Amino acid sequence: MDQLEQENRELKEEVARLSALMEQFSAAQNQPSPPPATPPQRIVISEVVSSTVPAANAHFMPNAMPAGLVLAMPPPVVHTTPRVDDTIYHSEPSEGPDVNEKMEAMNDQFLELRKELKTLRGKDLFGNSAAELFLVPGVKIPVKFKVPDFEKYKGNTCPLAHLVMYARKMSTQTDNDQLLIHYFQDSLSGAALRCHVSEG
Repeated sequence: MDQLEQENRELKEEVARLSALMEQFSAAQNQPSPPPATPPQRIVISEVVSSTVPAANAHFMPNAMPAGLVLAMPPPVVHTTPRVDDTIYHSEPSEGPDVNEKMEAMNDQFLELRKELKTLRGKDLFGNSAAELFLVPGVKIPVKFKVPDFEKYKGNTCPLAHLVMYARKMSTQTDNDQLLIHYFQDSLSGAALRCHVSEG
């Protein structure tokens, strides 16, 4: 309750102060304007006519403003902040002692991930062992080449018949010996495949 009474008193004081300011303002507005000074006369010399012309009023007031209003600018409001020259020390350090260790660990993880991505994207995707499996090094496979379906040779029929069948299916690639040799093992199975791979 005391707080409400205190606020009420403060509001009354503020209203009284504003009322006094309004009275001062209205008193300043109701003061009669000072009599205008006699306008200076300008003499215009002409060859034909010589006469005096009154100069414009030095204190020109726009029509929209009351005549007694004094045009004055209040002084600018300047907000100042006290300057503290003392050094402010924080109670806790902004960086812990193990920040460098964490950064090194993160850098190591980054390098491992980078190496793994490079391996996945590059020629080392399958490792060196996959490259060693090719019978003919440096095989150039045409872009639109599709491996035909071969009847697998198991080693219990005539090998010459199998070679004729293989040659017919690969007839479009007769000029690419490396490709013919590379895909020949796909037409073999069982003991024939084991024998061919062991000889290669």
